[in-house]
Amino acid sequence: MKIAVAGSGLAGSYIHRLLKMRGEHNVDLYDVKHKIACGIHPCGYGVDEHFDRFIIRAGLDPLAYRLHNPPYLLAQLEGAVARTTVFMIDKPRLIRDLLQGADVRLNPIDVEGYDLVVDATGQARAYAPPLAQDLKARVIQWRVRVSVPTTTSFLPTRGLPGYMWVMPLNQDGTDVHVGAGCELGNRTPARELVRPAFSSLNITSVTCACGAFIRLSGPDFSNIVCGKIWAVGEAAGLVGPASGAGNVFALQSALELVENLFDPAGYVAALRRRFAPLIPEAKAVRKVLAGGLPNLSELYHIHRGWQRAGVVVAWRDLPKLAIAMRRAYATAA
Repeated sequence: MKIAVAGSGLAGSYIHRLLKMRGEHNVDLYDVKHKIACGIHPCGYGVDEHFDRFIIRAGLDPLAYRLHNPPYLLAQLEGAVARTTVFMIDKPRLIRDLLQGADVRLNPIDVEGYDLVVDATGQARAYAPPLAQDLKARVIQWRVRVSVPTTTSFLPTRGLPGYMWVMPLNQDGTDVHVGAGCELGNRTPARELVRPAFSSLNITSVTCACGAFIRLSGPDFSNIVCGKIWAVGEAAGLVGPASGAGNVFALQSALELVENLFDPAGYVAALRRRFAPLIPEAKAVRKVLAGGLPNLSELYHIHRGWQRAGVVVAWRDLPKLAIAMRRAYATAA
C-alpha cells in the first residue's frame, strides 16, 4: 500500500514507526510547521500505566521518557486526595525517537495519490470530514520553574466551567507544567483562567507558553473511516471528555489502525469496543460545560472517565467535589 500519514504528533509518529518496522508499505509523513518552542502542539505530557506497553511495542525503552512520578501515586483534586497512575513524559523526545529523522513533508497531501490517508491532525481533523456535533475547549499552558517544589493537582476554573492543573515535569517538582482548559474561555485573558493555579506557585522563570484547542466531543464511529481517509487519536474524537487525556488513547488507536490496516470495519469495531464509554462521558461533560450539576448517572460517567485517564477518586468524595466545582464555576473569574 501507498500510505500518507497526516500529522507527526504522537499518533502519527507512532503509526509511522510501526509501519516502518513492518517494512511492507510505502509510507510518507506530512505535517505543518510548528512555531512553538517544543515543536509539538498541544504539549500535553501526561500518560498512565498503559503507556509502557505501547512504547515497548515500538522497540523503545519507556523508562527513558519518564520525567516525574507523583509521590505515593497521589494527586490533589480540589481538596480531595486521588489515587493516580498518571506520570509525565518527555513527549518531544519520544516523538523525535519515533520518527528517527524521518522526512516530514510540509505540503498538503494529494489524496488521490495514495491508497490510504491517515488523519492524525488532532483537533484540526484536516482531511476527515467535519463532525456534526463537535465540541472543543480552549487550552492554555505554561512551562515554568518554581523555587518551592510542587505536586500534581487539579482544580476547577473560576467563573467558567473547566479545570486547571499543576503537573511537575521533574522528580524534585521544580519544573512545572501549569494550565487550564475551558470551552467558554475564548474571551477571557489566559492568565485569568489559571490565576488560582499560579497563586499556589513560587515562579522564578517561564520556559515557554502556548495555546491550543482540544476536542471533547467523543468519537463519532460513523465518521472515523471515510473511504480512504481514516481518522486516529484526537482526530477521531478519542480524548477523555472529563479529563482531557489523549496521549495513551492516541497510541492505542494508532496500534488498532496498524493491526486492522486492510479491514476498515475491523478498525472501527476495535475502536468501538475500547472507546464507546467516551460517548456518555461526553454527554455528561456537555451538561457541566453548560452550567448544569451532573446527576448520579452523569457523575458515574465522569468518575469512570477520570479512572480511564488514571485518576481514581473515592465515591464518598464525589458529592463534595461536585459542590466545590459548582461553587467555583459560580465565582467571578
